[in-house]
Amino acid sequence: MSQRGRPKNPERSIRIVLSGWLHPEYDADILAWLDAIPKGQRMNALRVALRSGGLVTDQNLVSSQPDESQTAADALLANWEF
Repeated sequence: MSQRGRPKNPERSIRIVLSGWLHPEYDADILAWLDAIPKGQRMNALRVALRSGGLVTDQNLVSSQPDESQTAADALLANWEF
């Protein structure tokens, strides 16, 4: 008699549990996205979202190097006296 169900994965998976609070007004887009995912597909949807650009951190905000738009704004404001 053959074993029922999905074959066992030879490599052990890593379980990660995330918990947090979302504000109904400020995070409405995220809540709508989560509600639109069919039951049982959240992990796959999260993988796709993270791999398509969700892994980017806000390094530009904490970078010591000014970005291009900040440099342009500083150049414009340098011509004005306050």
